[in-house]
Amino acid sequence: MSRFDLPAMWLCGGMIPAAGGTSHWTSACTSGPYVISDPAPIPLATTPKPKPTTTISTPKRRLTTTKMASKRGLCWPTTNTDPAFLFSKPGSRIAWLYNWSPQPTPSSNSLQFVPMQWNHVNIDALASHAAAARAPAILGFNEPELRDQANMPVDLAAREWLRCVEPLRRAGVRCGSPGISSAPQGVGWLREFLRLVRAEGGDVDFYALHWYGETLGQFYDYLWSVYHQLGADRPVWVTEFAPTNWSVERPLERDHVEAFCRESCKYLDGLEWVERYAWFGAMRDTGTVGKWAALLDGDGKLTPLGKAYRDA
Repeated sequence: MSRFDLPAMWLCGGMIPAAGGTSHWTSACTSGPYVISDPAPIPLATTPKPKPTTTISTPKRRLTTTKMASKRGLCWPTTNTDPAFLFSKPGSRIAWLYNWSPQPTPSSNSLQFVPMQWNHVNIDALASHAAAARAPAILGFNEPELRDQANMPVDLAAREWLRCVEPLRRAGVRCGSPGISSAPQGVGWLREFLRLVRAEGGDVDFYALHWYGETLGQFYDYLWSVYHQLGADRPVWVTEFAPTNWSVERPLERDHVEAFCRESCKYLDGLEWVERYAWFGAMRDTGTVGKWAALLDGDGKLTPLGKAYRDA
């Protein structure tokens, strides 16, 4: 696997803090497109709900969501020094931002900041970070089922959640589940996490999902299938998504990426149980995801896709 010396390291969109302050980009991804065996492919024209698979044993509750003026948000690297206010002019459709860390992004005061606890390191400081940010919600561990990301055994994740995250949830902060990748092991990891946490009286307030693949049909199938596998009883935040073939040299065509973004945002806006979403990515270089997914160009200005994501 080749690596390139650049300011941050990414794999499938998740940021990996590197030891000694050095980081890299990777040129391959372990959680690329996959096939869920739950429903048959869904025609885009109708998009019916698939039949639920076996769900986690938990008391059913009425689905409730928290409304914002817009569902649309940004996943913003901590190493990105471009001003976030580029995305928050009057009339912007973008309402919130997260940056894979519990500390706010500079120059982003006009956007609601949502802290993330990337893994269990320094988790004891999460409560103070959430209080300082006056955060109404927080995001859990980043792709903990992947070795290249948070890399947390499910029992460790459940134990640390109950110790440090659940008290915030009981105090009124909405707590999103660990954000799973669209690799096949993601759903199983999260189901086991929920089983362990709920057995001790804990829970999550919404499910955080990531997805990378090539077509709208794959994306929609994934969302509906995983939503039902998790119980269809909590809202969903899609905190990373973009179309990709994982090729830097021959990425998906610009027209394909722009059409995907336009149509998927329209679709997510219309799904009652999708509460928020964030396109990958709000950066100049999106690495192996492909250059046409970037919302910023090499000079730090909005790309045509960036303008459309902000305004359309």
